[in-house]
Amino acid sequence: MQYVDILDHGKDKTELLQKELLWIRALNTAYPKVAELHRDFVITMVDKASGNYAITCKQLYLQFMEKELNTQSTDGKTYEIKDQADPVNIKINHEKFTRSFGIPPQTEGNLPKIYGIPKMHKNPIKFRFITGAHDITLKPLSVELQRILRFLHGHCNNITSHDKINRFFSIQNTFRVVQQLSTIQNKNSKIFCADFSSLFTNLPHDVVKEKIYYLFDLMFKNAGSDYIVVQGTNVKYDRNNSNTSGRSYHKNDLKGIVDFILRNSFAYYGGKLYQQRRGIPQGNNASPQIADLTLAVMEYQYIRNNIRIGHTLSFSLNRTFRYIDDLFHISDKTDEFMRITTDMYHHSLTLEQTNTSPKESAFLDMSVTVTNTGKVQTSLYNKTDDYSFSVVRYPHYESNIPISMGLNTLHGEIIRIFRNCSLFEHFLERTRQLAHYFLQIQYPKEIVYSRLYSTLNRTPAISLKYAVCNNDICMRIIEKL
Repeated sequence: MQYVDILDHGKDKTELLQKELLWIRALNTAYPKVAELHRDFVITMVDKASGNYAITCKQLYLQFMEKELNTQSTDGKTYEIKDQADPVNIKINHEKFTRSFGIPPQTEGNLPKIYGIPKMHKNPIKFRFITGAHDITLKPLSVELQRILRFLHGHCNNITSHDKINRFFSIQNTFRVVQQLSTIQNKNSKIFCADFSSLFTNLPHDVVKEKIYYLFDLMFKNAGSDYIVVQGTNVKYDRNNSNTSGRSYHKNDLKGIVDFILRNSFAYYGGKLYQQRRGIPQGNNASPQIADLTLAVMEYQYIRNNIRIGHTLSFSLNRTFRYIDDLFHISDKTDEFMRITTDMYHHSLTLEQTNTSPKESAFLDMSVTVTNTGKVQTSLYNKTDDYSFSVVRYPHYESNIPISMGLNTLHGEIIRIFRNCSLFEHFLERTRQLAHYFLQIQYPKEIVYSRLYSTLNRTPAISLKYAVCNNDICMRIIEKL
């Protein structure tokens, strides 16, 4: 194994070099044993804990893969074997279509492979199936579509009418959720939290295209334009198609790109080439946005057609939020909301409730509780806290990753804890756990404490929210470490 020179990141290079060489010797010794292990087991990352690896019995892994590839509904199979298809021609077709929009294609691109990673937080354990790779032929086109859909998502709040009824559930983070929950004061409030278990494998392509095309027509009409232009990472509407410095797309071009990506989801498994005929391919850069906006249109159309001023559920929808396939609703009318979801979403989708208590739930990185007084308390939630094993979350101090990256992560996590925790005690406990973890992965106390002070001083909103001065916050965190 060839040693690559260590980049300068503020650590002692001599000490690092010695440790790296020890690791290389250990890996060389372990390699034959790892190769032997591969005969009977499959080693993969763990879902929601990418720093950890799972060792799965190969026979069990193959059973999960075969079951996934043979998934079938009343409308047909999700995957079809394409023995007669020529992979070279498929890749050439991908490159040709990509070039037609002025996008540089992926040089020497490949078709992806299908693989599964275990969901250790599920009981029984399930697998998440992914078709993707960093060098796939459709990556440049998918990245471009991803940018455009993100831009359109940012304008979707405009479709909420003047009647103040929420027609757009989709969120990008929990910031708006926390704001809305802080205003609730209702003892009868209940929580409904659920996810779509079949969104990426069962939704017919025709349904996806119908909803996304509808969105394109609606958004471009509202903007008074039929064109959109991409300049690097910037996206904007172009009313007269007059911009010559970027790549310009008519709304029909975007419809063609969505159709092409859905129809051209090919992947290898076991030496065979498969085509995904239903659902949205996981692993494609634009897939989360396609899935999110497909559901957003279903919600918008149902509410526009069925919910009117005076409807008992109208304003309760303002406290409904969805992050891709995770849905959250809180009101005193959850039973009625659960009933309308069967009409709101396509019949091929399976919505599974994830909270067992009507007064408590976890949603994304947040724990939500309705108190006896009717107020809502929020706190930080880490799904990995429920795992039966320790999870690698942040870079070790002695890794080759620059110290600044680890400390920036510490800073960002403290801000996230502050935003999610409504009670000061929860903020203290979570921040204390975070600091303790960084000490466990060998960050010196002085560095951790210094960054803690720095974060509090740079974020006065923390002391304002909890009405406690920065020094007192620091001391109360540190004293129990």
